[in-house]
Amino acid sequence: MHQQRLNWLLPNRLDADTWVRHDGVEDACNRLALWLVHGGRLWLSSDAVAGKSHLLSLLAAEHPQLGLIHVDSDASGRALQQVREWLDQLEGKAFWAVDVQAGPLAQAHAFALFHLLERARDMRRPIILAWRSGGVIPPELDSRLKGMERVVMQAPHGDEDLRRVMRAVAAGLQWEIPDAALDVLLVHLPRHLDALPRMLRSLEADSLQNGKRLTPAWVRKWLARADAMR
Repeated sequence: MHQQRLNWLLPNRLDADTWVRHDGVEDACNRLALWLVHGGRLWLSSDAVAGKSHLLSLLAAEHPQLGLIHVDSDASGRALQQVREWLDQLEGKAFWAVDVQAGPLAQAHAFALFHLLERARDMRRPIILAWRSGGVIPPELDSRLKGMERVVMQAPHGDEDLRRVMRAVAAGLQWEIPDAALDVLLVHLPRHLDALPRMLRSLEADSLQNGKRLTPAWVRKWLARADAMR
């Protein structure tokens, strides 16, 4: 008898086992190591998906003195109340990290973030902000961002680094994918990190549901069928 598939959706794992250190993140990793020693105010940014949330999650897991909060870009609420909630989460932490969902912030959250940066300065807390911003930023927050040291992360560009990332995504799904099938994906899909892992998850689900082996020929047929359905 074949083992039946469990209908579980595994969450994205943001841990050391699925982190890939490559040239595009090397400078950021080195700068964050210094930040944990000397402190300061850093803005971790990127032009596209590059693993900022993953990196902050690793830091928080490895350093108990670092407090990490997550901010939804489309969340709503009163600014001062939100600041109080964030400060409660960060209480007792020597280092502060703020992971903001990519995109423009709601006005209340933009002002809350401004006040949090001000509170970090008043309390002499080192702070790092990870945010791929967009849209109009209130001038108060914009001035604080310009006063922070900006550290830019880049997505991997070379084939081998992209393969390593894809293998890490597959490992997070407890799944192995042949290199030949990976090469087909890299040739036919956009080479950026918001598309490749998403398509890999869909491919994994379809292969299990249909009982198909991941041969390069089947992956090509799957890509053609997915393209036709768009």
